[in-house]
Amino acid sequence: MTTVNKILITEDWIREYAQSIDSPLQILQGKLVAPSTMPIIFWQFFKETSSHQLPTLHGSQKFYYEEPITAGMILDCELELLKSEEKNGKTGKLTLFTYNLTCKSNGKIIVIATTILIQVGETSEKIHHH
Repeated sequence: MTTVNKILITEDWIREYAQSIDSPLQILQGKLVAPSTMPIIFWQFFKETSSHQLPTLHGSQKFYYEEPITAGMILDCELELLKSEEKNGKTGKLTLFTYNLTCKSNGKIIVIATTILIQVGETSEKIHHH
């Protein structure tokens, strides 16, 4: 299942995010450039990722840029679950979810962010206390 969200990138938002991660501001052709990791916070607009009921850890993230995100861009971002796989970890079952977040501007791909989320435990398992 995929969802597309329109996300308007504002100068203020770029400034706030850059400050929060201590990233210097860059300007390209008179426009503020978003730090390369900014797509991480676009996840808050997608309900799929908040539906994980168990503790979820960020496994890894990779960003593939065609061009920088700049202030004033309207991005059409689509989140897609590529795969989920179960593994047995030291502390029990782990489920790895691989997501692609693809953001386009005027139909042109700007960035693809691939993220692996790791969910710990099992949702169907009942925990019994003795």
